Amino acid sequence: MDPKPFPSGRLPRISLVTVSYNAADYIDATLSSVLSQRYPDLEYILLDGGSRDGTMDIVARHRAGLSHVSSEPDGGQYHAIQRGLDMATGEVCAWLNADDIYLPWTLSVVGEIFATFPEVDWIIGSPAYLNRLGQCTRVSGVTAPAYPRREIAAGWYRESMSGFLQQESMFWRRSLWQRVGGMDLSLKYAADFDLWRRFAEHADLVSVAVPLAAFRQRPGEQRSSAGRDHYDAEVARVIAGQPAPALPWRLMGEAGEAPRHLMRMLRWGRAPVIAYSQAQQAWCKRVCRRPVARTSLADVLLERTLRRAG
Repeated sequence: MDPKPFPSGRLPRISLVTVSYNAADYIDATLSSVLSQRYPDLEYILLDGGSRDGTMDIVARHRAGLSHVSSEPDGGQYHAIQRGLDMATGEVCAWLNADDIYLPWTLSVVGEIFATFPEVDWIIGSPAYLNRLGQCTRVSGVTAPAYPRREIAAGWYRESMSGFLQQESMFWRRSLWQRVGGMDLSLKYAADFDLWRRFAEHADLVSVAVPLAAFRQRPGEQRSSAGRDHYDAEVARVIAGQPAPALPWRLMGEAGEAPRHLMRMLRWGRAPVIAYSQAQQAWCKRVCRRPVARTSLADVLLERTLRRAG
């Protein structure tokens, strides 16, 4: 689909939620990455769980750019995210964890895409990663991989199959959030995994061919790694009764890292993508077949070389 002329001055309101708890080491970079973009219609909600490490002193320095701030004990990360998103009034929504960042162009690109393509309900950028120091350590070597809707809905985007979906680069219309009823708060570790699965029952996940956010990797400290057994148990509960991948793909996914990477490179899907056309000087949307892999063969070989060198 070719883009419609971008309606200057009619960018959608974007509502963002950041929840924090003792995040003093990273919260300044997170807030700065959002507020420095000066997006013209931004609603930014900060919910803190009662930090005692100076987080709120840092938040106070950014108070003028925040739409709502509170600091009090809560029911955990997902409860706080749900509360923040239920408060949101914007047409487009997302949450950004207190140690991740947006990139300088993120909100401009997101606003333009949702204004230009009214049929798009849900987007994801290319994966990018930071270390503890905030240095960018890796950007996906695959341009706009495919995210087949039926595979997300079936729960195939997990470690042993297609890999995890990058939450920090997700943006969606508030109407989609309302359609699925928000998160299942009975899940303490995999509520986002379940949310993506239910989003996919209603809308295509559209891949955007640029990074929109960066995930800060802190092995052993984050819920995604420290609570891995609990996460896997909840994922198993969420996907119970869903269609399983074909046996060859499943066996490759369970055989280890190398066969898993090969499986993802071999599997292709037809899915929508948004990329910038130099010829048209505009963002364009197309539907085409692409691999589901987000890591190229060159990336895999380099990583193996680095591990041997270490």
